[in-house]
Amino acid sequence: MPDEFEVIAAMSKAAGKPPKGYSQIGDDVAVVTPRPGRVVLKTDMLVEHTDVPAGMTYRQAARKAVAMCVSDFASKGVRPDSFMISLGLRRGVDKEEVEMVALGLRDAVERWGVHLVGGDTNEAEELIVGCSMVGFAKRVVDRGGASPGDALVVTGAFGLPPAGLRIMLGGAKAKARFGQEARRSVLEPEPSLDVGVALAPYLTSAMDSSDGLARSIHTLARASGVGFVVERLPAAGGVMDFADANDLDGDKLILEGGEEYVIVGTIRARDVRAAERAVKKAGGELTVVGRATERKEVVLEVGGRLEAIRDVGWTHLGRR
Repeated sequence: MPDEFEVIAAMSKAAGKPPKGYSQIGDDVAVVTPRPGRVVLKTDMLVEHTDVPAGMTYRQAARKAVAMCVSDFASKGVRPDSFMISLGLRRGVDKEEVEMVALGLRDAVERWGVHLVGGDTNEAEELIVGCSMVGFAKRVVDRGGASPGDALVVTGAFGLPPAGLRIMLGGAKAKARFGQEARRSVLEPEPSLDVGVALAPYLTSAMDSSDGLARSIHTLARASGVGFVVERLPAAGGVMDFADANDLDGDKLILEGGEEYVIVGTIRARDVRAAERAVKKAGGELTVVGRATERKEVVLEVGGRLEAIRDVGWTHLGRR
């Protein structure tokens, strides 16, 4: 079983040589080089029994812990600079598992261009990866800037991760290609940082959708003091067929499932075309799914009728 210092050595190796102005892992504090603008901070925690489904490796779990923070930075239009990790490991953890965690952190460093600058290691009853991230920005998109008439937009499709979880837990069947894509969306989430940075100048409000589309829309509505009419559901390809084949409610998969790690936000109607071009140039696709209204309710427009969208999504410590 590796001891604390061997774990630190593995993490330091994964981080690589720091750039000039950044401290090497292993000191009592971490040092980063600030940039002009505001300091942006984020912390998130991955806990094995709630965030690591059966079939997810420690490498994928460590990468996901960083991805959760990156996704929130993307929704704020901020490129993160660096991060620290608080790592809880089981007594008896083997060297291979520690190396897998280190490789997952290295994957995140390479994927999103952030620097791993330090952290802490402790003993826990299960894998815990706490990620604390810092960035610098002149403008940060908040949740409270939407106005009636703004377009409600998303930067990705919904429904794949909840479908993937149902497949991985053995309770749902899927065609081979769809099943592979759905499982990958769970195991290797892909928040698009480039898209978030490109979209930010046009956003009036935004947030990450990891707790579910419905929960995200309700949160933006409360923060901005508006309502929303959802005119189309951004279903990922094959989700509705998957739902039908497994006697599931496809709308609920899309609205309430969560774990998509895409941006839900609002844009002035006059800026939609320009925003679409900016997102496309960054390698993504922007979809208008509805509009903000003065009437403070969140509804889905179906065949000319309005149906209430429940404020449902993932809630830690909530009822199961």
